[in-house]
Amino acid sequence: MQKKISCLLLFALIFPFTFISCKKHKNDAPVDPLPPASQTGANTLGFLLNRQPWTPKGFNGTANLSLNYDPTLSGGVFNLSAYKILNSSTGTRQRITMFGDSIQFAQKIILPNRNKFGAIFRDDVSGCDYDISDSNVAIVGGYFDITKLDKSNNIFAGEFEIKFKKVGCGDIEISQGRFDLKY
Repeated sequence: MQKKISCLLLFALIFPFTFISCKKHKNDAPVDPLPPASQTGANTLGFLLNRQPWTPKGFNGTANLSLNYDPTLSGGVFNLSAYKILNSSTGTRQRITMFGDSIQFAQKIILPNRNKFGAIFRDDVSGCDYDISDSNVAIVGGYFDITKLDKSNNIFAGEFEIKFKKVGCGDIEISQGRFDLKY
């Protein structure tokens, strides 16, 4: 009898909690979620900038996302650029450019690799430019992984992470980067 009462008591305590669910509020969704990783030529790019979502945004007379790839120049060169307008009235923005050469097929480049890959991040808000041509700037880790280079369909897709350091500025960490572009 006591076992039956214990089971009923346990059931009475657990039962109310089985139908409780956590509801996600509209305000909980990220303001600027990252695009899904894809390899279809969707013309997307996104990453986390110091753990905050970053995607191209705005228009200043030029495309906010562009890719140039020439397989015949320097063994295959690419230049991928994007910007995000943070304040349209002042023109404040952030920009990223990634470039490389000797690219003829899908491959993963471990960073730093000055012979094959370079990147620049410009931030009008902080006033810090992370330009690898500056001796005070270094890429100290990460990768640039071209997971698809389809020359028949002109698709350039992959993932990236980049860690920048600059004397006198805070570190920049770009993570969960993905791109899927037509050239």
